[in-house]
Amino acid sequence: MSSNLDISYFTLNDYCTLEITGKRCLEFIQGQASGDISDKTLNKDVLFCDEKGFVITNATVINSETLELIIKDDVAEILKRELEKYSKFYKCEIGIKEKIISGIYDGVGFTKTTFMPKASNNSNNWDLLKLLHFDVDICNAMSLKNRPNEFGYNLEKYVSFTKGCYRGQEIIARLKYLGSKNYTLAIFKDLTADEKNELLKIGKEVFEIELDNILYGQYIFKSFENTDKLFKSKLVASQSA
Repeated sequence: MSSNLDISYFTLNDYCTLEITGKRCLEFIQGQASGDISDKTLNKDVLFCDEKGFVITNATVINSETLELIIKDDVAEILKRELEKYSKFYKCEIGIKEKIISGIYDGVGFTKTTFMPKASNNSNNWDLLKLLHFDVDICNAMSLKNRPNEFGYNLEKYVSFTKGCYRGQEIIARLKYLGSKNYTLAIFKDLTADEKNELLKIGKEVFEIELDNILYGQYIFKSFENTDKLFKSKLVASQSA
């Protein structure tokens, strides 16, 4: 168990919430989110995906007096638009709300909440930590581009395999039960154009993100042999799955 000295607090300036209202709001989101939100929870991490299993965004569900989803603010309109395709059937309303969002890292896992005061650490520090743990928070440029395994998400954290149907369920179930385990995820920094082209010959770029003037790129490879040696000075993290 982590001590209080191990815990870091962050103010997440580029986040907001989607507030879901209506008598059937819980039933509505339960049928859209990958995780089980049937119990009251202050911070349940889930994925929202389309029918083909592409990730719209990850989110933290706050199921308290109101039902709220903590997400990056530049993906809010995308998720709102996707959810509104179905919200009318449940007579639910969806609103984007500006709130103070805080992040907590305890040395093991991450938590986002609306119930913490502002902290000294900023969003870029949070984003870098999440990136290096293959738990990136989706932004606009990443939305609807890749499936959960390509981001490296821990499906045991984000997905319930015992709950009822939700959007993208069939594809996500295949990733766990039928998907290949012979691939490696890797994050590099400040690659040149030539280096990117070399990596694209043997793998796929998942996304790029710039943090504190450093450009990071995440790639997925079926074979990672010798790649880590060729680009050792640029490799910042890797994960086999």
